[in-house]
Amino acid sequence: MKISLVAKRYAKALFDLSVEKNLVEEVYRDNLLVSETCDQNRELRLLMKSPVIHTDKKLSVIRHIFSGKVQPLTLNYMLIMVRKRRESFLHEISLEIVELYLAYKNILKVYFSSPVHPDDEIRRNVMAIMSRYTRSDIDLKVAIDDSLIGGFVLSWKDKQFDASIRREIENLRSAVAKVNLYKKGF
Repeated sequence: MKISLVAKRYAKALFDLSVEKNLVEEVYRDNLLVSETCDQNRELRLLMKSPVIHTDKKLSVIRHIFSGKVQPLTLNYMLIMVRKRRESFLHEISLEIVELYLAYKNILKVYFSSPVHPDDEIRRNVMAIMSRYTRSDIDLKVAIDDSLIGGFVLSWKDKQFDASIRREIENLRSAVAKVNLYKKGF
């Protein structure tokens, strides 16, 4: 999902305030909850994006869902967002705050895809190599992808390392396509 510039600015404001008030961990957990709630509840996302539903109704829904479950700082921030008619960005803001937290704690999400589930030794090796390469703590997410045939694919930020058999087959196919067996003049 592409995060809008508006959501990034609001997320940075809340995150900076949480750093200032020493509530980084709490605000992070709160925004994980907000993100998870929005992911699982399509009706909530539609309600927040609806221009027809009155602001007072949206405020009461936010209070009902999150009151007592999140820090007062997070709840007040969400209520301000609704009053300022920025409620459609709440999900994106929560996702961006999670990303800001990971950057603040120097944690990098790395996605490991392979056709079989890796054992613990492979996971440890991948995490150690990536940690040395990126100088970050690694949060390894494993996915099974049968289309790779063999090997693996590592993805992080905007980078990818593809050591799969599927990629090698594609490289061979393009190399063979470049060979011209036809000669003029015969």
